[in-house]
Amino acid sequence: MTGLRERQKAKRHGHILGAAGALFKRDGFAVTSIEEIAAEAEVAAGTVYNYFQSKGDLLLALVALDGEEVRERGKVMIADPPADPVAAVRKLLEFYVEHSLVHLSKELWRNAMATALIQAKGPFGRGYAALDRKLAHQVGDLVRVLQKRRAVSAAVDARIAGDLLFEMVNSLFQNFVAHEDMPIARLKSQLRRQIACVFAGLAVSANGRKR
Repeated sequence: MTGLRERQKAKRHGHILGAAGALFKRDGFAVTSIEEIAAEAEVAAGTVYNYFQSKGDLLLALVALDGEEVRERGKVMIADPPADPVAAVRKLLEFYVEHSLVHLSKELWRNAMATALIQAKGPFGRGYAALDRKLAHQVGDLVRVLQKRRAVSAAVDARIAGDLLFEMVNSLFQNFVAHEDMPIARLKSQLRRQIACVFAGLAVSANGRKR
């Protein structure tokens, strides 16, 4: 019986979250009310509050859902990445950005990012930062796999490399969501160029030769 109740709760949670995501994307985050979300999910408003204390909680849950799905798919990619390290990193990071608009629109990402900055020390800001850290660590995991294959130097700190590569794509993603008319193809093109630049190496000696 306990298992059945838990499954019912999980199903209701997912149904409410799906209703919120659909309404946020269709009507906008600011104007959508908890009551409208409840009606869309065919539950009472009080039921929504049993699962989520506010619209902000719903928004963070959508961000978390995106992160959970990309990390699960990322594990599969990391288990058998392309032999070329540039292609391997590109594949993972491009999937991150491609998946980003499945549950959230650009407007929702702008709201999430702004809230995370404004409430940096609050639950939303800490939760958002924790989700970013998980993705950065996953990129670091990919670097470790590439090191084991000797496709990346063992001298490289995999965690720092993961942080660097994730911050790179995160910066490009922030610019992408800030411009409503910017196509994802342009973001991916910028990402490819930056990844290639990182792997080409930037350190040169005074006479122009690589160190």
